[in-house]
Amino acid sequence: MLNRNHLKQRGVVLLTALLWLMLLTVVALGVGRLLRDEQRIGSNLDDVQLAFRLAETALQAGEAALPRLPQLVRLGAMQAVELSGPTSPFTLTCRQPRNPPPWQQGLCLSAALAGQAHPVPWHQRDSTGVELLHPCGAAQRVTLQPVSSGNYCPGVAPGPWYWTDPHYLIELLDPRYPSPDGRGLLFRVTARGWGKQAGSVVTLQSHVLLEPVGSTGRRLQRLSWRVLQ
Repeated sequence: MLNRNHLKQRGVVLLTALLWLMLLTVVALGVGRLLRDEQRIGSNLDDVQLAFRLAETALQAGEAALPRLPQLVRLGAMQAVELSGPTSPFTLTCRQPRNPPPWQQGLCLSAALAGQAHPVPWHQRDSTGVELLHPCGAAQRVTLQPVSSGNYCPGVAPGPWYWTDPHYLIELLDPRYPSPDGRGLLFRVTARGWGKQAGSVVTLQSHVLLEPVGSTGRRLQRLSWRVLQ
């Protein structure tokens, strides 16, 4: 009788130990998964922050490029017909082979100036279906790493530090923007950066006024900026 009770007690202890072991295993697996999820979320946040910094770099590069745009002096005197004509440095497709080599892409004409119902440039796609603000599109590249995604389009070969270099578009909104002398040039700069993963994307945009100062000078004034969703 004592032997049977002893065996029964040992069985209860063994069952309890197995239940505790199962519980500890479940807890350990849950904690491990939670840690992995936190690491993944932290890594994704870091990647988005990297994309933001790269987009900001491209936005500043696009703004800094404004005083060097082709035909800048003539823009304020161009009529709507000429601005939307074949010789305009800005086009609805953001490509103009007549421009000097550094400016043959990335310069967009506002649909309002052209009098046409085109979507905004960062929503447009070219004839092959590629977004204009894409490494394979019509945007200007800010060269930061040695791998050029343009050599691999329509696919993009990831760079050594992040997926691809940031890109930007410059859009002419108003060649005679109200300013003290009425000769202000209003632009919209849209920049996009990618992190280490192609899905980590941040798009920034600013409105910039370029005012003439003196006989040859130009003064940049950022009027606003925002993050595009």
